[in-house]
Amino acid sequence: MPILVVGVNHKTAPLELRSRVAFADSEASKVLFAILALPSVEECVLLSTCNRTEVYVYASHDPSSDILRSLCSIKGLPVTTLSVACVSLQGASAVRHVFRVAAGLESMVVGEAQILGQVRSAYQTARELHTTGPVLNRAMQLAMGAGRRVRRETALGTRNVSAAHAALSACRQTLGSIDGRRVLIIGAGEMAALAMKVFAQAHARITAVANRDLNAAQVLAGRTHARATSLDGLPRVLAEVDAVVVAVGAGEPVLRRDHVESSGRMPALLILDLGMPPGVDADVGALPGVIVYDLDRLSEFLPPVPADAIAAAGLLIDEAADRFMRWYASRAAQPIVAGLRRRADEIAELAYERLQPRLQSLDARGQARVRGAMHTALRRLLHGPTVRLKEAATNRRVLELAKDLFDLNGEEERR
Repeated sequence: MPILVVGVNHKTAPLELRSRVAFADSEASKVLFAILALPSVEECVLLSTCNRTEVYVYASHDPSSDILRSLCSIKGLPVTTLSVACVSLQGASAVRHVFRVAAGLESMVVGEAQILGQVRSAYQTARELHTTGPVLNRAMQLAMGAGRRVRRETALGTRNVSAAHAALSACRQTLGSIDGRRVLIIGAGEMAALAMKVFAQAHARITAVANRDLNAAQVLAGRTHARATSLDGLPRVLAEVDAVVVAVGAGEPVLRRDHVESSGRMPALLILDLGMPPGVDADVGALPGVIVYDLDRLSEFLPPVPADAIAAAGLLIDEAADRFMRWYASRAAQPIVAGLRRRADEIAELAYERLQPRLQSLDARGQARVRGAMHTALRRLLHGPTVRLKEAATNRRVLELAKDLFDLNGEEERR
């Protein structure tokens, strides 16, 4: 059975297309159950972030086209829209991709810490919905372990990078010094809170926090003594700031052209859109003096990642992925190993039954010890061969020879 990755990411699809196929947390169950219902799919996990919407699958044969159709059907998209940007990986390539994603090596902001939590959340959702099994459970757990090692043991773990840091870098390069610059935060969730922290630490002045839920805006604004406002108050606040960080994942833009036009502002305005889907109307950037950077543009403002850090992380990823592939390959030997152990137990029981009349001088406890010793001896005898079998499980010829050698052909029929 193959392990597969099917979906789109920032390397294959622009932000506009990724936005159209992004799934909210509330949609995860619908997607997972639809994919699990496909004839060949045994297990599945859905990862949908700003950078990617990918499905990780364990299946009896390649269901890539069926998965693609399912994703498009749920989102109401023509299959051709997604197929031109779809990535489909199988086997070792798919496994390494999942591990690299968890470590942040496949992120637009390489080395970002947020992806590990997103992978953990996606896996937890799949487990709670019972769409995973032994194969993906093992793969996801090893991938997250590898991601933690990359954070802990390589220079990527010391890089304090995220989309919010990219926004700060863009602000510095566009406006010059960030010190004292007046910033409006739109949103009150996790990304908005991170953006506020990053900009405040750089000595920007957080002027206001705007959000649909005014109470949430007030809670976040209280951290820097900023003003809180509803989205209706945007025109008034926009007239007072140098930059706007939009950190919402709304279904429709929250910052519209009329908000900016009615603000009556004259100076230039920099808008940094961290939203997925975008939180800024497409035509806002056409206004005079207004600059809009979306997620794809913001990635250009980060410093390059040191090559040695990527190399060190890659070695850890390869080590973990190889470990998984060895475990996965060993599964092919499990029926033979189980057959050997059953045969050994049968032989031990038969030998014990023949010996039992000579054991009448022993009490029940003594007879049980003899019986156990016979089983243990045969299990120990088989330990070496079974270990070698698992190690050689990728060689189909070796497995067939083992069946012949131990007379295990037809074992399933005899059971």
